[in-house]
Amino acid sequence: MDETHHHHQIILRTISLLLFLTTGWAAEQSFPSAGLKDLTGSRVEMQSVMEGKLTLVNFWATYCVPCRKEMKILDKLNTKFADQGFQVIGVAIDNPKTAGRVRGLVRSKNLRYTILLDTDQSLYRTFNTNAMPYSVLVDPRGNIVWQHTGYVPGDEIELEKVIISNLTSEDNPHRSDK
Repeated sequence: MDETHHHHQIILRTISLLLFLTTGWAAEQSFPSAGLKDLTGSRVEMQSVMEGKLTLVNFWATYCVPCRKEMKILDKLNTKFADQGFQVIGVAIDNPKTAGRVRGLVRSKNLRYTILLDTDQSLYRTFNTNAMPYSVLVDPRGNIVWQHTGYVPGDEIELEKVIISNLTSEDNPHRSDK
């Protein structure tokens, strides 16, 4: 009986260590550097736009219904937390044929957050997903601290909690009590 118990302890310790290592790795994953075009056709370096801010990068496409439903919520969060060092960057992954619809959709929804184009999906593909919408929250140092796939009504409750948690973190240079 003791040998079996000892064997189980070793297995549990191994699993705990593996979980710790994978969580640690995920927490330290940096957002990849990328240059994308904005809606005027100018090249924008993601790192320079994100630097020093808590940034939600939201990948979406004009033909994705859940993406379009989520946009107004992202716009509200962008406005609500802007003065605390938070921003939303929408990255449209429409191909060159459908990318022309992006500007009209952004205008019709009156979105005030930054929209960039990833028409060859080079940035989007680095995340090994084909889900939309797909969001990553990047801390002011450029580390990915949260990821989320899809959108159903109610997801914004968890998202807002994660934003607040990161804005009140010791690492946030925009914290109001510093």
